[in-house]
Amino acid sequence: MRRGGSWRDSFLIAFGMYSRIPVPRADWDRASMDYVMCFFPFVGAVLGGLSFLLQWGCARLGLSPFLAAALLVALPLWATGGIHMDGYMDTRDALGSCQDRETKLTILKDSHAGAFAVMGCALYLLLSFGAWGALAERGAAALAKGSFGWGTPAWQAAFCVCAGYMVSRTLSALSVILFPKAKKTGSYVALFSGRAARRQGLVFLGALLAAEAACLGALGGWRGLLTLLAAAAVFGWYYHMSKKQFGGITGDLAGYFVQQAELAVLLAMAVTG
Repeated sequence: MRRGGSWRDSFLIAFGMYSRIPVPRADWDRASMDYVMCFFPFVGAVLGGLSFLLQWGCARLGLSPFLAAALLVALPLWATGGIHMDGYMDTRDALGSCQDRETKLTILKDSHAGAFAVMGCALYLLLSFGAWGALAERGAAALAKGSFGWGTPAWQAAFCVCAGYMVSRTLSALSVILFPKAKKTGSYVALFSGRAARRQGLVFLGALLAAEAACLGALGGWRGLLTLLAAAAVFGWYYHMSKKQFGGITGDLAGYFVQQAELAVLLAMAVTG
């Protein structure tokens, strides 16, 4: 146990900050806040588990792929309270403005949604709905044929999409340690503020990412490797874009990355699933 805080408090704060999943109250002291991002990926693990159960349940109940897709698109927004979509929309507005760096950072702080945010959100939801619809249709067909068991293509595609929720958040947490920050103050700068916290966080998240990669390779086959490649490609682009356009990352940009990585994995599985 760490001095001045506990892993339990960090775990509960992560769920309290980044989800609407009910959790017990925690002590929001500085020591606990230092390690919140270590447990951020587990929000994705719970979300992935819920999504997998929802996919299976929709197929078992024989729901229309359109209804199943709508529910699967809505689930992350409900479970997270839309916190990452908010960052995604703010970033879309900032990038669409084509203004200088300082103006873009100012737009990120603006609580109003502009035209680029609305169009970006609509496009995102449309693509997500189409991809989920394709996966739901294939999953229902596979279940009807009795071929939605362990290791089948439909099962692998569903597993990889759900695992992507955790992978995207692990990479986002790593970016908080490794990437330059656009602002010298703010909640994301406060996280992993100490050298020891940064070192321990890097080791923990690196080990977690390695475990995720091993699970995807073992259970997802080549689709698991495709999931990792899709997330890694978005991660590299995220680093380049955030540094060039904003001088570093912010909380909004981290949310933008989570949404983009999840969509990339979802589309990859819809195309190959």
